[in-house]
Amino acid sequence: MPEQVTIEPTPNQIKKPYKFSNRDLLIIAILSGLGGVMSTYIGYLGNLINHILGVPFGAGQFLAGLHVIWIMLSAGLVRQTGAATACGLLKGIVELLTGSTHGSIIVVVSFVQGLLADLVLAAMKKRNPMTFGIAGGVGTAANVIVFQLAYFSGARISYLLLMTGVSFLSGVLFAGLLGLSVLDTLKQIRPIRSGTLFNPETEQPGYGVSATANQASTGKGSARHAPASQASARQTPESKRFFRIFTAIVIVAFLAGSVYYFATIYEFPWKGAQCSIEGNVENPMSFNLAQFREAETTIVAELTGQVTHVPPQEYTGIPVNFILKQAKPKPGAKTLYVVATDGYKVEFELETVIKDDNMLLILEEDDTLRLIAAEYAGGYWVRQVSALVIE
Repeated sequence: MPEQVTIEPTPNQIKKPYKFSNRDLLIIAILSGLGGVMSTYIGYLGNLINHILGVPFGAGQFLAGLHVIWIMLSAGLVRQTGAATACGLLKGIVELLTGSTHGSIIVVVSFVQGLLADLVLAAMKKRNPMTFGIAGGVGTAANVIVFQLAYFSGARISYLLLMTGVSFLSGVLFAGLLGLSVLDTLKQIRPIRSGTLFNPETEQPGYGVSATANQASTGKGSARHAPASQASARQTPESKRFFRIFTAIVIVAFLAGSVYYFATIYEFPWKGAQCSIEGNVENPMSFNLAQFREAETTIVAELTGQVTHVPPQEYTGIPVNFILKQAKPKPGAKTLYVVATDGYKVEFELETVIKDDNMLLILEEDDTLRLIAAEYAGGYWVRQVSALVIE
């Protein structure tokens, strides 16, 4: 009787209890953290665009793709269905914990963005720039739709379509194509196994299909390891070098700007409900609302924005004109800027504010200050107010 032989399964044949490896989970965690923290900086850049174009909100959607690039990088590095969804969910939680002015809805928005990106990548079998661009665009555009469904603002369909289109284009450019360029740059630097990277120059066998499985089914090497001649047929060395240099410049500029932002502009929202009055005033001060409790009043106001709508309800707080009178604006002062912890700010005519009894600072449940501007559109209702600047 022949001796019984036991064949031990190879590591690739052993069924893993979890879909993601420790390395995959680490990548998702790092990108989620970076994306969540950087979201306030990206929002600040969007606010700058609004000011440049002279509108209170909306134009910043052109940069919306930068919120999703972290999700697409996660999808490209991990290459497993579900990576983008997990990254989106964790990124939203980080945004919430670091003081997002959107509140808990940002977790839903970020989760849906990752989920839609995953679905597009899983549905489109060819792995090429068009696939990545569409996934980034669809994921990014989801923010407009989710906010509209959550708040039922009643905004014009034409406006929503415009914002969705701008957001989609931003996602294609920044989340999709720029994301691919970053992945290609990472492949050249090779800080990790380049074989696991999404290859933008070849059509991949399918989202989440491993090289081992592809070799087993075809008897040939994975498309990841396609000859260099296939890549050069699609992209010349000169163009590849240009895109890598351009990507490096964008990354350096983005990081330099973020360092400046967090070092000089951003204020942590959990410092408490403190606000300062500064600028062209005789009595600059730092205060909390309890100091002016004798002036507390209640108004009824309705928030009507392009995306957000809150029905009429009561708000109790301190009139802004009362606070400004304590600071004593100097003759010639004309403008009031209300500034949030993340750098977001809105502009008012000072003389109009002095006469407005329906503009309050209120204390929110999370111990931050909010501006209630009953006579103005929703974009002027600033959350996490940190300063009143008079010029």
